[in-house]
Amino acid sequence: MSSFDSILSFIEGVKSVIDVSGAIQGTISDAISNGIGNAFKRLRKPLEQSLLKILFLLVSAFFTVWGAALLLDNFMPYSGMGFVIVGALFGVIVLVFLPGEPAA
Repeated sequence: MSSFDSILSFIEGVKSVIDVSGAIQGTISDAISNGIGNAFKRLRKPLEQSLLKILFLLVSAFFTVWGAALLLDNFMPYSGMGFVIVGALFGVIVLVFLPGEPAA
């Protein structure tokens, strides 16, 4: 066996390893993409339902707070004072119940 034949045989071996690794890479890539696609399909409906529930909750909270501000505004001597009071109340609630991260 000449050195030229050994080089050709080495190149053929490297080529077959590259072909096999490409096939394995393609299989793994397909498996990962199919897994992500299937997971997204399974989670899509519950995720949409949860987002809609959160949206309706936020809209109802907004209208409730707005109504409370308008109600207070009717009893205040200055226009807009009810909104200021409700805004300050929610500011205090945020400061009390949602503390920030402690300074490092």
